[in-house]
Amino acid sequence: MRRILAFSPAHITGIFTIKNGYKNPFKKGSLGAGVSLKLGVYTTVEVEKNNKWKTRIKINNKENVDTFVSSTLLQEYFKLAQPHLVNVNHKIEVPVGAGYGTSGAAALSLSLALNEALDVGLSKTEAAQLAHLAEIKCKTGLGTVLAETFGGVELRVKAGAPGFGLIKKINSSNNFKVISIHFGSLPTKNYLSNKSFRLKVNKLGNKLVKKLTEKPALDNFMYFSRRFADGLNLYTEKLREVLGWLDTHTSQIFTMNMFGEAIFSLVEEENLPKMVQLLQFCKNFGGEVIVSEIDQLGARLIG
Repeated sequence: MRRILAFSPAHITGIFTIKNGYKNPFKKGSLGAGVSLKLGVYTTVEVEKNNKWKTRIKINNKENVDTFVSSTLLQEYFKLAQPHLVNVNHKIEVPVGAGYGTSGAAALSLSLALNEALDVGLSKTEAAQLAHLAEIKCKTGLGTVLAETFGGVELRVKAGAPGFGLIKKINSSNNFKVISIHFGSLPTKNYLSNKSFRLKVNKLGNKLVKKLTEKPALDNFMYFSRRFADGLNLYTEKLREVLGWLDTHTSQIFTMNMFGEAIFSLVEEENLPKMVQLLQFCKNFGGEVIVSEIDQLGARLIG
């Protein structure tokens, strides 16, 4: 049995516009900006030749969980390789369904691992394209895979899968950390399937993404992301209360994860203890504080 381990960073989107008016799914995606985290998804794949395909997928060593995106991706590999027994385990280090890009990270790390384990012979870009395809089919993401493939704080300037879409990195030193507090999940699929919501996103997002593209900097990323979140007004009562409290206690800009009942900010290391202390207070609302370095490398094979 052959065993391969791959990693994809988690990712938080702060601002975006939807670009899905194409028949070609590899051209569908989003413009916008976000940040990749050193926390993410480690995917282990074990394969053994067999007379027919047989798969088993676990998330954090548990079966009978939602593996729709991973199962959809596996269907693509069924077309490219001879039948195998395939065991998959996703180790997810961040909350699921809360705006940390876990479905994209699971699909991307799985695709890199399957490509290697099954000797399919795809390039990294081609393997990432299949992960993007799975996300598009499942309506769980648009630009996440593109962002996670390259890492860093990215500005997505052309929509699409890796090899079709393009990113520019916004300069971010190792001095900046991602700080976040998570309260619960929001259903990405429901939002992306809603036509009136998509129109609202694009009306607001087009202006703000354009402004960020003209002046790509970390402080502008946070500023325009907050304006975007305020304009969409998807805040739950808890998020509204927490953001209001933070706004009165710090000049640091926090904004909402797209999409999740969670907020985040990019904080300089010297200010991190103070910000963590503030978010620890917000734990009284029932949240989980997450601190991560920025992942600058993107998705990759580990071994």
